[in-house]
Amino acid sequence: MTVSEASSVVPAASAIWAVEQVTGELRETYLAVAAAAVLLERTGAGCTHPAIRLARRSGEDALDLAGDAERQLSDGVRRLRAEAGHQDPATICDLIEVLDTARDQLDAAAARIGQLPARITAAGQQLLNTDRADPTDRANPADQATATAAGQWNRAAEQLDLMAASLASAVAALSSYAGGLSGAEPATT
Repeated sequence: MTVSEASSVVPAASAIWAVEQVTGELRETYLAVAAAAVLLERTGAGCTHPAIRLARRSGEDALDLAGDAERQLSDGVRRLRAEAGHQDPATICDLIEVLDTARDQLDAAAARIGQLPARITAAGQQLLNTDRADPTDRANPADQATATAAGQWNRAAEQLDLMAASLASAVAALSSYAGGLSGAEPATT
């Protein structure tokens, strides 16, 4: 591997990761647009108003364009990964760079995920504090739904806490391993 090839490995991996994140967001948005299109189709069935027809066509066009964009992004990532599999073995420095990049990305994800449980818990508490919420009132379906939703949100927050801890563990393991490879820390087994 030449110096220029080695210097392009980490930015390429980072670019792939960034595009995968965008692709994930694109898929989420696609689902939201598809849901809106179904809702529009159901409520506007039989309506011949030009605005409704334009909204339907535009929604369908947006879904087609999003699907094409997702395929283009995924094909590009697949090609880069296939090419990466055919490169000469990297040096220890290259490996450490990739490990550091992965560690930084996992650390950023852990920080982001680590903030979510408190927000979810606060939303659940806000839901339980509403005037209509009485989780002990089994006769009122709205109160039961509120209590069930708050319980589910609490479990989701617990799962996200575990996810953040798992990511922090991965960050620590990568830091230790990379430190051992570089000689900055004692090697781990």
